[in-house]
Amino acid sequence: MSILLLNKQKLLVDHIVLVALLIMMVILTLFFRLIILMSAAVYPMSCLLIYGFLKTHKGIFNKNLNYIKKVLNLIAGVISIIFSSLILTLIFSQPNIPASYIIYFLALPSFLIGLAGFLKGLIVNTFSPLFRSLNMAFGILTIITTYYAILFADVNFIFYLCSLLITLALNGVLRSALYLSEFGLSLKSFRNFKLVFIIMEWINIENT
Repeated sequence: MSILLLNKQKLLVDHIVLVALLIMMVILTLFFRLIILMSAAVYPMSCLLIYGFLKTHKGIFNKNLNYIKKVLNLIAGVISIIFSSLILTLIFSQPNIPASYIIYFLALPSFLIGLAGFLKGLIVNTFSPLFRSLNMAFGILTIITTYYAILFADVNFIFYLCSLLITLALNGVLRSALYLSEFGLSLKSFRNFKLVFIIMEWINIENT
């Protein structure tokens, strides 16, 4: 199979997910404006929180850095964690913001991740058949879980919050295995997990 065809398959998946995202944004803008307004702060602060943990981990465990760089990474990580945590706590502690909004903000990316996993398994032929099937199955499961989480967020908050977090984590593992399978690699070695980020960057460059 030609590289051009594979690129078209991957671009098709990206375009479908992009259209789904745009449709979601239109619906939210029309009917759920508070979520749209909050998302301008919630998602950047969530990314900053993750960035803070990565920087902290790098400052503590990266042996290739000298002492000064370790300290700088650690300081940047701690500041990012504290600042983003304070902002997120401030947002979700408002009396007019119910706890179910936490699930809503997790559900939106969960749906897109599940959709992307299903489509990548269905359309892109270059991946391992096993992991294509697993990503398709788990993509559907993620979409279903997201649907019920949104529907019953107020009824069983803890259960659906944990369900979404677990599905996001498992999606990350299965998607990593899917990307590695294109190059004949697996997650049996933890070192290969680091290659996933390089592969994802390569895919982004390839598709531009």
